[in-house]
Amino acid sequence: MNPVLLIKDVGGLSLYYPGQALLARVPRSVLGHAARVGGDAVRKVAKVERRIALDELNKLFGDEPLPHDECEILREAYRQTMFNELEVLRYPHLSRDTVDQVCAVEGREHLDGALERGKGAIILIGHFGANQMIMPALGHAGYPMNQLSAPPPVWADILRETRTTPLWEKVLERRWELEQRLPVRHINVFKFLRPALECLQQNQVLGLAFDGGGGRRWTTVDFMARQANVSVQPAQLARKTGAAILPTVVVREPGDRKHRVIIGKPLKLTWTKDRTGDLQRAMQSYVDVFSDWVRKHPAHYLNFMLLRHKVRATDVVPYFGDYPAAEGQMNADEAQAHLQKAGKGYE
Repeated sequence: MNPVLLIKDVGGLSLYYPGQALLARVPRSVLGHAARVGGDAVRKVAKVERRIALDELNKLFGDEPLPHDECEILREAYRQTMFNELEVLRYPHLSRDTVDQVCAVEGREHLDGALERGKGAIILIGHFGANQMIMPALGHAGYPMNQLSAPPPVWADILRETRTTPLWEKVLERRWELEQRLPVRHINVFKFLRPALECLQQNQVLGLAFDGGGGRRWTTVDFMARQANVSVQPAQLARKTGAAILPTVVVREPGDRKHRVIIGKPLKLTWTKDRTGDLQRAMQSYVDVFSDWVRKHPAHYLNFMLLRHKVRATDVVPYFGDYPAAEGQMNADEAQAHLQKAGKGYE
């Protein structure tokens, strides 16, 4: 077995099972220390991943200067990812009374204003920072929260031939158990999207990511120095329902104990007879906002870019258009069938 995967899987299994009850209750200062130690350990053994991650980072910024030294960004990326993974262990212990100790929500007036229109609100995110903290932050605050995403165990089927191990499957199953205890209705992105439409029609909140690997219709957007292929699904939902799209990120500076859930102003969307053009412009307007956050906090996004590079062979459309050829690359139809098969067994 790949030694990096073995370290990750053994460490993950120990955290999600015997370690979960303990780490869920330790002070957040201890959590931060554990994340630094664990993140540094994973980074040191991940030699190949480090090279790929730095290449992805420099391609994204192109001629733009990095906000920090690339090695500092890489180190912080691994620490952030470890901290965010440890946060998952605390999900069952979050409540209306305790969530404010973990998250500070900024921009609630934008969400409240969108809901006052009566057509629902789309909280549009990227896999940036601790993006999943949006669910407890808003759910425990009393918002009717829905999340369109892939159940974690799906990844074991998607990456069956390249990544999956029995240990990792157990980790993913445990993570799904913890996620299901959040105050949110989970909607499987690989199944029918009727529940997503219905929740918006009922003036509820729908969270979804713009940068996932699923979807049926795609468009190309400028993402800093690269071109990215993204699903138009968020824009389609907004066009059909009239829901507002609110760009949202979760930011945590190094050393901070709280996450900042930042809800931005609604995108200014215009719907015309040019459906294809409208959907592309809507997604580009979102990515323009999101890019500004990545420029400020590239460590929050680096490990997700690394993941998308690694799974490019099974993506319906590769995330970035400049990826090198991947061994075993599926065409769009094969990848779509592969994802649907993997996701159909989960509610």
